[in-house]
Amino acid sequence: MEVKSVLEDHKVRAKSILVEMEVQQYLVLAEHLINSNPFQRKRVRGSKTVYSLLKRDFLEGCVIPPIVLAYTKDGGDFASNPMKAFHEEKTHFSLLDGLQRTYTLLDLRSEIEDPEVLTTFMKRRIRCEIYQGIDRLGILYRMLTLNTGQTTMSLRHQVEIMYIDFLDTRIEHVQLLREPEKTSRALSAYSFKDAIDGFNAYIARSESPLDRGEILDNITSLENISKETRDKDLFRDFILAWDRFIVAIDGLALRLPDDDLEEDQRGDDDDVGNASPRNWGSTGLRAFKRPQALSGFGASVSILRDAGDDVSLSLLDFSTLEIGGDGDEFMLSLNRSISTLNSRAKRIGNAQRLYFRQFFRALVSPSSGSFMNLVRSESEAMTSSLRIGI
Repeated sequence: MEVKSVLEDHKVRAKSILVEMEVQQYLVLAEHLINSNPFQRKRVRGSKTVYSLLKRDFLEGCVIPPIVLAYTKDGGDFASNPMKAFHEEKTHFSLLDGLQRTYTLLDLRSEIEDPEVLTTFMKRRIRCEIYQGIDRLGILYRMLTLNTGQTTMSLRHQVEIMYIDFLDTRIEHVQLLREPEKTSRALSAYSFKDAIDGFNAYIARSESPLDRGEILDNITSLENISKETRDKDLFRDFILAWDRFIVAIDGLALRLPDDDLEEDQRGDDDDVGNASPRNWGSTGLRAFKRPQALSGFGASVSILRDAGDDVSLSLLDFSTLEIGGDGDEFMLSLNRSISTLNSRAKRIGNAQRLYFRQFFRALVSPSSGSFMNLVRSESEAMTSSLRIGI
């Protein structure tokens, strides 16, 4: 294994280390790279894909593009001892670009039966580019810019990969849970999937789920994040800000009057037809602890900051949150608003996310006449959602 060059990448504040190695040296790390992440996209299959042709080409001497890895060990010095890093520090590597090439190399190792051909294959040289010292946002940026080809991963999928290590662990007192555990009633426990959707909305400045083809727009969105301090972990700040809001809502003990209690709506289906007669949320927690609200929150904070409002995730304080009127009437009004949106919208899920985006824009903007006032924010959210159009 030979280090060919070391360049500073000022965009992502990391060292780009170009390494030349034998296939057998890379395969020491390869199995870990494809098996350590349950959110990794699936391999591309099919005899007519470019990846099936790659096997034949590689055996005929084709030079494949460099495989790109991130090396994230604190204080690590990959260039000083590359093979030691590959053997002893596998957990500090992640694959940024080259998943299908990696599958191809592993397949060839298991499929070649001729010992001489196998020996020649294992000694064939390939190149890897190692990003040393790169942070989460830099990894995400590099993955977006590298994976713009035929098998593009969505931004949401790549955010999942970046923050997989927060799954089943605590961010201070907050816990992110897998889908089967989504029904947890703990106040500061949230679905990992919902958290990713909300953070994706924050990055993209949009509460709506992004389509697969919007990769270039995603890259532009990431440029905007540079307005915040790069040394902060934005995902952590985002989750803690949302949790402060949920804790404040819980403290207000909001609930529908007993005469109006019905089973909460549970679905998040954008294509549902008529409005359901059931309540959106019988309590404040049930009304807001939903993916639509979380996505609306994420989009609103980033939109406000981009517009020049003095709003940041780390400084959002909900200690002064107030109902601003009668709690029962607020809950009735919120449920009526969602029911009205459901009856008018062509895509119910999008309309609900828009409503919560407008709600939080009014609630968290210091220049808003509805600042930290639930009643006024709800009224403004419904009015502006209908004005924008659903």
